[in-house]
Amino acid sequence: MDVLAHGLWTNVMYKAIPQVRHNRKIVLWGIALGVLPDLVSFVPVFLELFYKIITKSASFGSGRPDFDSFGFGQYAAASYNYTHSLVVWIIAVALAFAVYRKFPWILLGWGLHIGIDIFSHTKEFYATPFLFPLSDFKVSAVPWSHPVFMIVNYGLLFIMYLFVIPKFSNKKSANVIASEETQDVSKRDNL
Repeated sequence: MDVLAHGLWTNVMYKAIPQVRHNRKIVLWGIALGVLPDLVSFVPVFLELFYKIITKSASFGSGRPDFDSFGFGQYAAASYNYTHSLVVWIIAVALAFAVYRKFPWILLGWGLHIGIDIFSHTKEFYATPFLFPLSDFKVSAVPWSHPVFMIVNYGLLFIMYLFVIPKFSNKKSANVIASEETQDVSKRDNL
């Protein structure tokens, strides 16, 4: 999936989790970690592509640049294995839990990224190695760049931001009001 959509879906996920929906720090760091797997793997490649376009040394034989011919192409493929592995993610979650003795909410964005990518990539272009290094099994599904997928994806995001997320915000208002009323009653009872 594209980086923007990963960030938007990660925000939706955090807004749906009552324990963290109003913790701005967790939500922002979680979104950052939700887009980081693609940035780590592809920013160097795209910088190299940009350089090749500027210097007119890029070749687009079939319309899509051949990343394997790039100096960073092998880096992208190797780093993609680690940044898109549920095995690596689970190890990171377990280590963070062992150190902090509480669930590392900010790592959920990364896990969601991997989960979405499993079903939005094809074997032709970066199928997600979600079982790396235990297995090289990959799912070949609908590519996220397909126009129908893009329309459905952003249509669902539009619905989520227009109708669903505001309901989560209203729940905070209702909970805050109820909490304040309870505190007022407690204060009156103590007088």
